[in-house]
Amino acid sequence: MSIKTKRIPRVLCIQSHVVHGFVGNKCATFILQLYGFEVDVINSVHFSNHTGYNVVKGSILSVDELRAIFQGLMANEIFEYDYILTGYMGSGELLHVVAEYVRLIKSKSPHVKYLCDPVIGDNEKLYVDQSCVEMYKNTILPLADIVTPNDFELEQLIGKQIQFNHDGNEEQIIWQSLQSLNNMGPSHVILSSISAAKLGGKKNMLQMYASSKTSNNQYETFRIDFPYLEGCFTGTGDLFSALILAWFHKENNLIMFQRRILCGIQPSNVPHVGNYLGAIKKWIDLQNNGDNLIVMLADLHAVTIPREPDTLRKSTLETAASLIACGIDPKRSIIYRQSDLHHHTQLSWLLGTLTTVQKVGHIPTYKSKVKDETSVPLGLFLYPILQSADILLFKTTHLPIGEDQIPHLQLCTYMIEKFYHYYKQNIFPVPEMMATETMRIRSLRHPEQKMSKSDYEERSRIDIMDDEKIIQDRVMKALTDFNAQVSYDREQRPGVSNLIDIYSGMTNQSIENIVAEAQQHNLNTAAFKKRLAEIIIEHFRPKRLEYLKLMNDRTYLLSILDKGRERATEIADKTLNEVKHIMGFN
Repeated sequence: MSIKTKRIPRVLCIQSHVVHGFVGNKCATFILQLYGFEVDVINSVHFSNHTGYNVVKGSILSVDELRAIFQGLMANEIFEYDYILTGYMGSGELLHVVAEYVRLIKSKSPHVKYLCDPVIGDNEKLYVDQSCVEMYKNTILPLADIVTPNDFELEQLIGKQIQFNHDGNEEQIIWQSLQSLNNMGPSHVILSSISAAKLGGKKNMLQMYASSKTSNNQYETFRIDFPYLEGCFTGTGDLFSALILAWFHKENNLIMFQRRILCGIQPSNVPHVGNYLGAIKKWIDLQNNGDNLIVMLADLHAVTIPREPDTLRKSTLETAASLIACGIDPKRSIIYRQSDLHHHTQLSWLLGTLTTVQKVGHIPTYKSKVKDETSVPLGLFLYPILQSADILLFKTTHLPIGEDQIPHLQLCTYMIEKFYHYYKQNIFPVPEMMATETMRIRSLRHPEQKMSKSDYEERSRIDIMDDEKIIQDRVMKALTDFNAQVSYDREQRPGVSNLIDIYSGMTNQSIENIVAEAQQHNLNTAAFKKRLAEIIIEHFRPKRLEYLKLMNDRTYLLSILDKGRERATEIADKTLNEVKHIMGFN
């Protein structure tokens, strides 16, 4: 009896080779072998070392030698591959021969995928002559399935310089440039790196952009931000291309689960300082560091117990205006009302078939809310299932949540496992709780409790859009103790410690530095309160002006939420249709 074994995938890898260092084939071969490929190597050059050294010695593969190698492989009938990877070639003539045999390989085996790393140049400098550029544009790109240029190489291939006017359309220009390359042949185009500063971002960040053209001529796109490291690194592009090929072999697509962060907030008028420092400020930092953020105004969750309709509408708009005024950018992040998407409730119903009453009933937050209730609202019971639907609807990969939400996250993970168990389809990423330090801001009047909207005493909190006089009054009347010295002790001095926590959150200073600075300047608690009030007022002054502007232009504010709904619907449609199809609907 014969046993069928899965054939090892084969790669033909054509690029440079060095004796010393790790570039070209010397780098890519190891990576591909590590990922289980059988690699056949053709060296376009054989050098002593890479060209960053003062002296480089060695030989360059000639057209006749390359053709002879191909003919030898064909004569021995060992010319069957699953993938072709090309890097540095050096001349248009070599590329012409490569194109000839890539075409031949693909004609015999249409499944073969060709990844072209068009090593043309970098930092406005060409590594090759113009004949290479023209050969890539006219002959190689129509054969390639995946292409991985840097920003300079992208400009050379599309034949024009990419210019940014810093008018908010920088990303659109990148997508148009990548899609121009898509239309020249490759289904998948990856801009391996571009300085974020060119697009108006941070100087210490780089960005990677990718565009995949689907069978119905639509485009799937994504962006990844990563830090720029000072220094000279060789072979990173060769390493990157090899890893992309390995990923593509595993997933048959560039995108499996795009990193996506879901941030939810119940609309309860204007958020307070505790909401801002504990969540909103961190969301804005994530957005500004390039993360893909979806901000959900959780108005469906807000009616687990009925609310007065006009109050709910007003609260939703006030919350939206506050978030945008604080820095949530509707051009970079999606902000929308949960109730605007029917997908949430429909997916919630479908997910509800995967769990049990007992499983939901064991969630601590649910048990704590109903322990004294004789009549439990059904909405309160179904809340955790709707929350899981919120997360899975967008295939969320990361959640900036506190420890009290861990049981809800565990329920979501349980549903993902159940879905896979029943339908044998792995369509949802397992969301991760983000390792962000949570700042718990306490009540100004009862520092043993957290700052809350539900506190009957208004002086217990500072709403972030409060009038300056109100902010000053509430800080100055915050409960402390009879010790006038500024020191931090959460157990013995909760009131003063809470004010120091707020100071730290507003200024990003460490608690140790704040205390040391206060003691150095002989500040007593009254003087410290005065300084803190000034800092809070200064921080929120421009945000309050923007908030008032938004609230005075309701039409504009609603248009932002409408655009957010459209963008959120685009993602939600795909997920819900996919789930329904797998479960046997439509």
